[in-house]
Amino acid sequence: MEGNGAYNRDAKFQADGSKIALLYAQEAAQKVEIDRGVGPIIIADYGSSQGKNSLGPMRIAIQELRARIGSDRPIMVYHVDLPVNDFNTLFRTLDADSSSYTRDAVNVYGCGIGRSFFHTIFPPNYVHIGWSAYAVQWLSCTPVVPVDHCWFARLGATARAL
Repeated sequence: MEGNGAYNRDAKFQADGSKIALLYAQEAAQKVEIDRGVGPIIIADYGSSQGKNSLGPMRIAIQELRARIGSDRPIMVYHVDLPVNDFNTLFRTLDADSSSYTRDAVNVYGCGIGRSFFHTIFPPNYVHIGWSAYAVQWLSCTPVVPVDHCWFARLGATARAL
């Protein structure tokens, strides 16, 4: 995996391809069941790479969640990628990019986890919202019965053209 921000510079195709899914991220944040507890809301970004293409979906989910839960409850965003990922660029992106969801957010925390999502990453029932754009292409099979998701690679040409 090339470092020094290479993926962030060269991933416009992937970003453009994910735009249709932003509505689903918004809808998920509007509908996800949220307990009345005081613990943080957890968002997992599976296959985050260097973070540039994660900023929009995370910002949308956070905005929708904030409308529901207010600003007091913490939101934690875990960016998950392989241990060889360029996490230095990811954290610089979260800190300095003008479209970063952390720049103007209150009580929002971005973190990184260096582990393959082929392994268990979180305890059961820990994640409120999970996002994965192009990283799901590496799955050889569906690990669980899908619920309320959409895999755009499997959509017909008409749907992909939207």
